[in-house]
Amino acid sequence: MEHSRRLVEKESDQPISSHVCGSLMNFREGGGPEGVEPRGTVLVVDDEDGPRKALTTLFSGPYTVLEAADGPAALDILAHANVDVVVTDLFMPSMPGIDLVREAKRRFPNVEVIILTGFGELGTAMQAVELGAYAYLEKPFDNTAMLAHVSGAMAQRLRNEDKRKVEQLALEANRFETQVRVVSGMIHDLGSPLSVIGSHVELMQIDPELDIIQDRLETLDSQVRHCADIIRSTMNFLRQKGQQPVLINLNEVVGACLEVGAPILRRQCVEVDRDMDEALPPIKGDFVLVRQSVLNLITNACQAMAQQEPPRRIRFATWEEGGRVCLSVTDTGPGIPEHERDHVFRAFYSTKEEGGTGLGLAVVKNVMEQHGGSVAFGNTEKGGARFVLAFPACEPDSRDA
Repeated sequence: MEHSRRLVEKESDQPISSHVCGSLMNFREGGGPEGVEPRGTVLVVDDEDGPRKALTTLFSGPYTVLEAADGPAALDILAHANVDVVVTDLFMPSMPGIDLVREAKRRFPNVEVIILTGFGELGTAMQAVELGAYAYLEKPFDNTAMLAHVSGAMAQRLRNEDKRKVEQLALEANRFETQVRVVSGMIHDLGSPLSVIGSHVELMQIDPELDIIQDRLETLDSQVRHCADIIRSTMNFLRQKGQQPVLINLNEVVGACLEVGAPILRRQCVEVDRDMDEALPPIKGDFVLVRQSVLNLITNACQAMAQQEPPRRIRFATWEEGGRVCLSVTDTGPGIPEHERDHVFRAFYSTKEEGGTGLGLAVVKNVMEQHGGSVAFGNTEKGGARFVLAFPACEPDSRDA
């Protein structure tokens, strides 16, 4: 009698392999021979030749199959081949299947894993589920059920890839939207010093008295410097690209965002309060993405308060709690209605009639997931919205890395 368990579907971030039969070198960095229809790739891991060869025979019709006799060999193949699905025995002497799942999902999160388990190993199989395994089957298994699970895992890879492509497009669109907003703010801010410069030049032309020219030149110089500072700040923002994980201080992220977001805050007469933990430990991540998330929350708060009368206020707070480094952004707007709470993180969902793309909060959620963190929200007692970003605190050893 066949027993199987279908598990929670996990996200992956690489495209389904287009590799075909051939040596391992054929699986590096590209597709298979020209003119051959691309197929998914299955890696079979078992220390016993018989079961391993039987699974290879079963999968060799619809898929390209690679074999490994133990966990270390499997990890080596995963490092050099685009594998879609790993089918592994749970009990292996050199490296238990549970350790293979843990290491494979850590190093190759895009790969789906199916566990084969015997009697008395269900507890360990369920542990594999928590580590990200796609499914497990108890031995002896039915071949039809096995093929169905592998097919489902392949389909999951494709769905996850499509989802990640949409998320990436949303992120790029959101970045462009933010860049437009920043440049628009720069243009707005340049208006004041340029107006002062123009007025003083006009006055000097009308009344070019030597005794006041020096004072006017000093004013012109200060306003030109002001223009240069505005442009420099904007260019620094636009030049920064995504990067490898670095140590990040959330207090500094808030400061950078308030500097960039100053024009919209001034235009909407939004006051800012800060309650920052000066001893806040760092997090590790992509500074540009984390900054983008905070900017999105600032923009979201400003838009929520746009129709209400002053005072309008945004409050930032940082703290450490339970191994998490937290940042809250609270506004004094109308809050989030009950009927909208299930949709706020959905891409392209917007309640704004004009000017809303529905990408801001969806990007925040995606960025937090990429950093192993979470985002929560709710309404304050006075009705405003409060968003809390919680990042894993950086381990002390990695701070020196």
